[in-house]
Amino acid sequence: MSEVTKKSKRILTFDLLRGYFMVSIILNHLQWYPNGLDWVAFRGSLFVSAAEGFFFISGIVLGIIRGRKLIDVPFKKAALLLINRGVLLYVISVVLMLIFTVIGWMFMDNPGLKAGIRPMSESFGDIITGALSLNYIYGWADFLRLYGVFLIASPFALLLLRKNKWPILLAINIGFWALFPYAKEYTEHSTELLMILSWQLIFFGGMTLGFYWDILAKKWTKLTTLTKRRILFPILATAIVTLFANLTLVAITALPGTDAAKGLELFLAEFFNKEALSPLRILLFGLWFTLGFYIFSRYEDRIVKALGWILLPFGQNSLYVYILHAIILFFAHLIIAPETSGNIIINAVGSVAVIGLILLAVKKKFLFKIIPR
Repeated sequence: MSEVTKKSKRILTFDLLRGYFMVSIILNHLQWYPNGLDWVAFRGSLFVSAAEGFFFISGIVLGIIRGRKLIDVPFKKAALLLINRGVLLYVISVVLMLIFTVIGWMFMDNPGLKAGIRPMSESFGDIITGALSLNYIYGWADFLRLYGVFLIASPFALLLLRKNKWPILLAINIGFWALFPYAKEYTEHSTELLMILSWQLIFFGGMTLGFYWDILAKKWTKLTTLTKRRILFPILATAIVTLFANLTLVAITALPGTDAAKGLELFLAEFFNKEALSPLRILLFGLWFTLGFYIFSRYEDRIVKALGWILLPFGQNSLYVYILHAIILFFAHLIIAPETSGNIIINAVGSVAVIGLILLAVKKKFLFKIIPR
């Protein structure tokens, strides 16, 4: 197999994974359970979410496409591409927040209205200021502002990577990540805003991995089969055991009379905080992502044949899908509020309809020239 083919195969694996993460995010944000698709994302009840995978792969792809592949392009040109993209996403996130706020004011008594909307009594000027400063976060496209900020900051990371100073970049990333608990304690900013400090670690960690992806892949192929097994087996085994342990705990807590299990879940959840991106959450994500990548890479052809029709369009147009899902979900919840329908048929039809509508929009390239992909 040629090196070009290998590169294409690896990127296709990332597209499939990112497509899976997008489907999971949509289902978890919809929260129309039970719907027969609970097994896809496990209702977002695990100690690690699809969001980490989305950000990590986005960083990896950025490191490959805008990092290594543009290594011979002048830094200024590459940096401008990143900054322009970041500013665009930042503007879109602010505009969406303001639109959702204005529309939300018309449905203040609707039980399906997303929580967190600013009151109508607040001046619109303060709301705009809050949106611009990211102190006001509202709607289902909230992670868009993180992506935008990270892209705006990425030229600095790219500069260090081009100079092969990834240890310095990693040290800076860890430093900002470690500031989260102190910023939470000594500032009045919301934990959602402070996620900029914690979640940059997973994004720029992915970017660093993507920048050196080909180099690392070549080193991996030179290892003997026995060495690969000795490295992979303990990682995959630990990933499988922890995944099934988490799934078992979630399944038990869903049963009546399991207060002890629910107490254990609440206790453990403190060590897997999403906003802080706690050390154990990062470790668990690393294990599960490795398992996911192994499965999607090893069985790529079968996955493409069975699910490529939805995973590839969603994975290759992930930003478009994410933005569109935010718009559709906002209105869908005004019709059926999250976690209010116990009818599995209605939930299934609704969930499939939302995903199908987004897929149709991708296929028809609806507003492709306006919404970034």
